[in-house]
Amino acid sequence: MQHVQISDLTGLITILTFLGSLVIFLFKRIVIDPLRQSIEALNKTIEGFKLTAEKRMELLENRVDVVEDKSTRYEEQIKSVFNLLERR
Repeated sequence: MQHVQISDLTGLITILTFLGSLVIFLFKRIVIDPLRQSIEALNKTIEGFKLTAEKRMELLENRVDVVEDKSTRYEEQIKSVFNLLERR
């Protein structure tokens, strides 16, 4: 039966640590970095959509305000016409 010496065990641990670090480094380079870049690109695209949607919403709100103003004026004009008709 062979005895494992501390130097052998230390060497094995060193090799395993090196290989583990290499795997982590490669995983980061191959998977994490491209994923991060994709997420950043997606974030920029979503930000662009958000800005466009906000601008369109603002334009629509302005149009609704104009329509509401016109509607209120028409309503007042119709009331005036009915009031004139009732007086006669």
